[in-house]
Amino acid sequence: MAGKKGEDRSYFAVKRRHRKRNVMIIIPIVVTVAITLVVLAFMSGPTLPSSKMVLHNHATLKVISNGLVITVPAHIGMVQVGKAEDPLLYADHSLDKYGMQGMSPLHTHDDKGTIHVESNTARDYTLGEFLNLWRGLDVSDKIIQATVNGNPVSDFRNVILNDGEKIDLEIKS
Repeated sequence: MAGKKGEDRSYFAVKRRHRKRNVMIIIPIVVTVAITLVVLAFMSGPTLPSSKMVLHNHATLKVISNGLVITVPAHIGMVQVGKAEDPLLYADHSLDKYGMQGMSPLHTHDDKGTIHVESNTARDYTLGEFLNLWRGLDVSDKIIQATVNGNPVSDFRNVILNDGEKIDLEIKS
């Protein structure tokens, strides 16, 4: 068999060279496909709740029960690092997909009665949704008189938490 001087032209040597050539072609193709898939995965965005806030407002809630002012607690709807989750402060996780990481879109930072609405989705949130989250306030089988900015409302659970609103709930047994 004719060929380069000293080149092994046996059947097995030819097959070995073809395999080596094919591997040298296949490896760059596989690497290119893998890199493309990684880039596409990053470009498609996260599958977890978005961290981009598109709605941010604050409503104030004042609660009076049988003549006594009830403090709206801090950390309603928030996971506190290093602490066990309090089921009275974060009882309902159905809105979590609309919230920022580690908190519901409806939450409190302190005990001043400010309800923070911080959401990755523009939608209406209601006082009823906040009360579902905060199960520490028992309103079942009670007489509730509610006002929003001083105006009486008949269905307090459907009050939308708009920016700057002052919501008063008077609870009577």
